[in-house]
Amino acid sequence: MRNSLLFFTFIALFIAYFLFQVHAAAPAGPLIKHLNSLLKWSRSTSKTPQSDGNILQFEDGYLVETVVEGNGLGVVPYKIRVSHDGELFAVDALNSKIVRITPPLSQYSRARLVAGSFQGHTGHVDGKPSDARFKDPKGVTMDDKGNIYVADTANLAIRKIGEAGVTTIAGGKSNVPGYRDGPSEDAQFSSDFDVIYIRPTCSLLVVDRGNAALRQISLSQEDCDYQYSSVSTIDIVMVIGAILIGYAACMLQQGFGSKMQVQVEVEQQEPSLIKEKPTPVVEIVK
Repeated sequence: MRNSLLFFTFIALFIAYFLFQVHAAAPAGPLIKHLNSLLKWSRSTSKTPQSDGNILQFEDGYLVETVVEGNGLGVVPYKIRVSHDGELFAVDALNSKIVRITPPLSQYSRARLVAGSFQGHTGHVDGKPSDARFKDPKGVTMDDKGNIYVADTANLAIRKIGEAGVTTIAGGKSNVPGYRDGPSEDAQFSSDFDVIYIRPTCSLLVVDRGNAALRQISLSQEDCDYQYSSVSTIDIVMVIGAILIGYAACMLQQGFGSKMQVQVEVEQQEPSLIKEKPTPVVEIVK
């Protein structure tokens, strides 16, 4: 550092002396330009490189590969959720639709339309899934019963895809973003939110990023414990069949046991009859 300072000091003194000597003989314009260039070059070379602060440590054993081409499916997935039975539900924000993709994933995978328009038509229309319209949806989740909930961000609404078709369960009444709790038709959200199903509380958690808030929507209890409390017809038939089989086995066992007991008693009585012979009567004839 001291050597460089001495060097620049010497250069400055030399330049000052040279300018003083040639000031009256020739114009100093070109010379000053060259000296300015020299000073700029010296400043640029004296700068030390600055580190961006990143420290990377890669772990071996991981491989990235493409399993599904969205363009080949006609889908641009923005977000994906996996259902309880392993199916993938993708929300396509660009084409405003929700599709289902069944594993295993490969280049031969196909996307099935769940709701919306394959042509990318937008709007806020409830009803049949094929007639329903969304606008820039960016979130999707499922409850235990299989109902699908969509964060329809541009419509400022949360939509439900169930057995009755597509309905609106919160927001959407006003086209202006806001922040209001209350009944479904009065609720307001920002233009940036997501929705997640929470089983322990039987509710939807709305991640309202625009309002920096977590909002909650309570669901019906039958939609939250569907897999654990529902009893199908096959289950009932199996239970009744098991009861009948057990009853029949018990009856057969009781009947067989009583017959064996009678047979044993008869066998026990026969030896006693054989042993007990009548005493012969001997007549003495004189």
